[in-house]
Amino acid sequence: MFQMISPAQKKALQTATVDPQRIAVRTPDKIEMPAEAVRASATFSDDGLGGYTLEYLKDDWFITD
Repeated sequence: MFQMISPAQKKALQTATVDPQRIAVRTPDKIEMPAEAVRASATFSDDGLGGYTLEYLKDDWFITD
């Protein structure tokens, strides 16, 4: 996925944050994070960055389907 975004977007992701109010908590260890939750100096869309489901597994967060 990292190869599909522009150099400006890559740089912006290094300092990006996430708006917790836009996160959908499904269970304590499973969340859905849409692209609009990402706060960065570059603009991202679902087409460019996409939304993801993250799960807490083995003491770390992983992107899952």
